[in-house]
Amino acid sequence: MELKNVVVTIEGYFFYVVVLVMPIFATISVANRLRIKNVRLSVRHGMLAGYPLFPTIYAAVQLACIVVAYAIGDGESILKFLFYLLASAFWFVGAAAAEQRPVTNEGIVLSVNSRKNALLKWGSITDYFHKVKQHYTEYHFFYNTAKTQPNGKKTLIRNVAVVRVQNDQKDAFDAILKTELEPRFEVDPVKIFRGEFKP
Repeated sequence: MELKNVVVTIEGYFFYVVVLVMPIFATISVANRLRIKNVRLSVRHGMLAGYPLFPTIYAAVQLACIVVAYAIGDGESILKFLFYLLASAFWFVGAAAAEQRPVTNEGIVLSVNSRKNALLKWGSITDYFHKVKQHYTEYHFFYNTAKTQPNGKKTLIRNVAVVRVQNDQKDAFDAILKTELEPRFEVDPVKIFRGEFKP
């Protein structure tokens, strides 16, 4: 009986935390996404065809619980699971906004909810390649960041950012890359001969 009371108490706190936190998370994520200006393409970066996976699974579980509660005639549980389902909807909206990779005139925003080093500028990209998957294409972008050593010297650290682009957005994404990156990486034999080519 003691264990049951503990479980009920924990579940009660979990209920209020989920119901209160998810709308806040959704509001913050959507607001941060709307702050990003000059967006040319919003790349869907979720694990489920570009959409959030875990909120979808959570919502499916809540729907199943509602069906079971309805079948046994438990009205109180139906109401509780409806609130959980509503929370999962807020979670889905927030995650969909947070997981986007907005492509702007300046570069690719790698994290909507993070302001530090969130923008990968076009000019910072030193190289890139792509891997074609069944339902999406992985783009690997290489860039350098400066790191100060204990002796005061700065060294360049090579980093890579991976962006998953769904098949229905690939053409639009490739068109932007062609405009922003390909002119920098085009190899002109005459420039190589003259020593003028600088990637």
